[in-house]
Amino acid sequence: MFVLHVGLNVKSGEEQALEKNFSGPFTEAISTQEGFASTALLRPLDGGEYLLSIAFDTQELQQKWVATELHGRMWPMMEAHFSGYTLKTYTAV
Repeated sequence: MFVLHVGLNVKSGEEQALEKNFSGPFTEAISTQEGFASTALLRPLDGGEYLLSIAFDTQELQQKWVATELHGRMWPMMEAHFSGYTLKTYTAV
């Protein structure tokens, strides 16, 4: 399983809007994709970065999702709520 962790620097005052967008349109869109396994948005207890976790059966299927027109509409809706992000990729063992 391929797992992507995205550290999100959320803009001040945008936390609720990000969470609403994630739990609605973004999750609805990604969950229909081939090879999709799971997603979670983790809210920090210490006021730091949010963590977006996305898992697909393979990295190739995750990249197939990234290449879709639907992702091209959904990601900017998420991105509007943060000032930057970092990526880390993993393989589940």
